[in-house]
Order: sequence, then structure tokens, then C-alpha cells
Amino acid sequence: MKQLFNLIFENFHYKLIALIFSVLLWFLAAKKEVVSSEITAKIVIQPPENFYVIDYKPTKMHLFVEGLRTDISFLKENPYVIVKLTGNLPESKNYISIKISKNMLTLPVHSAEVMAFSPKSLKIKAEKLIKKVVPVKLEAYGIKEGYRLILSPNYVTIRVPESEKGKVKFIRTERVDISSIKGNAELFLNVETKYKPNPKRVKLIIRRINEGS
Repeated sequence: MKQLFNLIFENFHYKLIALIFSVLLWFLAAKKEVVSSEITAKIVIQPPENFYVIDYKPTKMHLFVEGLRTDISFLKENPYVIVKLTGNLPESKNYISIKISKNMLTLPVHSAEVMAFSPKSLKIKAEKLIKKVVPVKLEAYGIKEGYRLILSPNYVTIRVPESEKGKVKFIRTERVDISSIKGNAELFLNVETKYKPNPKRVKLIIRRINEGS
């Protein structure tokens, strides 16, 4: 019994340090271990800049991926794949078939690689975007008497599907509370729209009427 006790506890602190290092090495090796897995991922379409994808199907893709264990675990918890479309897309009211190649796929983790995937094509409805200048309306509350509110600029350029150009009359800023503001002030507000605005933010200029412009 004494020999067993000595065997276990002799130079115990050295043995404990060795055990800790062994666990750390195992943990680091496990993190860098390359594994493969099959994942069903949501498809996120990234169209060319001057096109808008109205609809597409299917909405999910079956992937066979390979990468670091930690990245594959992250991908399983966040299963999506970006399909990047390039060039001019055929415009049609009906679905058109687009062939998908491996170099069109991007995963949200760097080490993971798509080894195989299906389906090999997508059906999409796409429409060309046109530029339209629209006014910006301020969404603010807590407005006090004796103040003048100015948006600069008070309009933006958006890219909108041609079929919807007549529907979009204006867009709004993000909602902001200005009740706590005293005196002159300037705020930058995001423009809220599903279309790409230019600029993306506008300046709200707040001026007391009796303190100049």
C-alpha cells in the first residue's frame, strides 16, 4: 500500500503538470483535426449588382464538406451556403434554370471546403434593377416646439426592380427619439429599405429657431 501511495504521489506536482499539458495538447490537436460531414444548408443567393432575385427553388442544398472540426461544428449550427451569381441573368416571368458550379459556393467558415453538393442547378426568377431617386421621410418622435428639423440629403438613389418602380414613392429613416436633445445637434440616421440606397445614411440637422439657421 505504501509503495502504491508513493508511486501515485511521489513528485505529484510534476505529474499534475504533465497531465495538464497532455490535456492541452489533446485539445489543440482535436481543434485542428480535419473531419468531413454531410450537411443540409440553407441557400442564400448573391445576385449580380444590377439584378434582383424575386424567388428561387430549392431553398436548401445538400453538402459534403471537409475542414477543421471546430469550423464544421460551427457550420452545423449555422448551416447556410452563399451561391454567387455573376454576369447577366435572363429576365423572365417564369423560372429559369441556372447551373451551379463549385466555385460559385461560399461557406461562412474559411477552412471548410465543399467536396460535393446537390442539386447542381437552381430555378430562379430574376429582374433587372433600375435606378430611381426617391425622397426620404424622417421617422422621429419626441419633437419639441421651437426646433427646425432638416434632412441632408432629403433624397436617395435606390436600385429597384423595374416592375416595382411605380410602387416605391419614398423611403424612411430609422426611427429616432430626439426628446432628450437640447440646443443644436446633428445625427446620422440609417435609411431603411430592402433596396440598395445611395447614400445609406442621411444627416438630421436639429436647430433651435431662435438660435440661427
